[in-house]
Amino acid sequence: MTYIIAEKFPHPIIESTDAPLVSIYLPTSRLTNETKDNEIRFKNLLKKVEEELGKSYPGKKGEEILTDLKTLLEDKPFWHYQLDGLGILARAGEMVVYKLQRSVQEYVEVSHNFYVKPLINAYQSDDSYQVLSLNKNDFTLYEGNRYAIREVEIPKEEKKTLKDVVGKFFEETHLQTVSMGAGGKTMHGIGGSTRDEEAVDIEKYFRWVDRYIMDNHSKRTDLPLILASLPENHKDFEKLSHNEFLLKEGIKKDPQSLTLEELRLEAWEILKPAYLQNLKTLHEKYELNKSRELASEDLSEIARAALNSRVDTLMVNLEETVPGTIRIDRDRLLQEGPHGDMLNDVALLALKQKAKVYVVSKEELPLETGVKSIFRYPVT
Repeated sequence: MTYIIAEKFPHPIIESTDAPLVSIYLPTSRLTNETKDNEIRFKNLLKKVEEELGKSYPGKKGEEILTDLKTLLEDKPFWHYQLDGLGILARAGEMVVYKLQRSVQEYVEVSHNFYVKPLINAYQSDDSYQVLSLNKNDFTLYEGNRYAIREVEIPKEEKKTLKDVVGKFFEETHLQTVSMGAGGKTMHGIGGSTRDEEAVDIEKYFRWVDRYIMDNHSKRTDLPLILASLPENHKDFEKLSHNEFLLKEGIKKDPQSLTLEELRLEAWEILKPAYLQNLKTLHEKYELNKSRELASEDLSEIARAALNSRVDTLMVNLEETVPGTIRIDRDRLLQEGPHGDMLNDVALLALKQKAKVYVVSKEELPLETGVKSIFRYPVT
């Protein structure tokens, strides 16, 4: 069986209701010499999956899922390149893999629902971004969040330099031969028109880069784009750019002088104020709507609202769990028990109803019951 490496969340697989549904999370290392550790960690989690499938979902479907997961374990090229975390959603006949730029806790769940809280947290749009590292000759694209950043692999045939786009302008036009008179000596100098031609060529290159990034990356990811370049390049690039995702504020330094960690810190400093303001606005909006009886932090009330598509915005604690499951196929919606997490289930239910769902740490937004919701309209 082939698996899908997803770049966006949610993937349609979360709509699945045909149990068993398997969710696996594990921290991974980017270092190639620790590839074996990643495989061993995954192998140990597969033992838990096998145990849960045999106990709660014996039969052909469970066996098929387990076979597919073991096939993934044997895929050596897959384990050779990892990021900081791995999330896997699997059902009979389908497997979706998320390579995450943040570490996650080891977790296994075999249930009627997928466990998605870590994925919602990882793919919140106001937490993720892309950085375009640009100079007058070439470019590099990075993708990151507040925790990590990595270079985006661009095929060699697509990653064009200035010379690839405008031709060998440097060798042919950059230097001019000027006669110095009676001595017959000549010297090479740069004529004024050559400077103009060079500026035109750089503008052509910047336009090509802008169009390439927009068409092949920004439109696909919908992520804010931060330009990292020398100060003199910012004004020129911003003036010609048609990329609606390009932020006005950029990193006005030579990106080649920055380490990856320094680049991440610079990028997050640009996005952090808007991220924190968004959380503050969410809290204020909640308090305002609570006074109008259009908000709640009662899990049972929120679950019923989500079932009826009344949830507009949902905030869920990443670290906290409420043991049990939410079952829309049962008379009693909330099923308490030792397994599962009702906070995850209400987040998944709200997500399926097209609500805005935020999974945040308790440091970012305190949630006494683990959940808060703003409703679209009151109960009638």
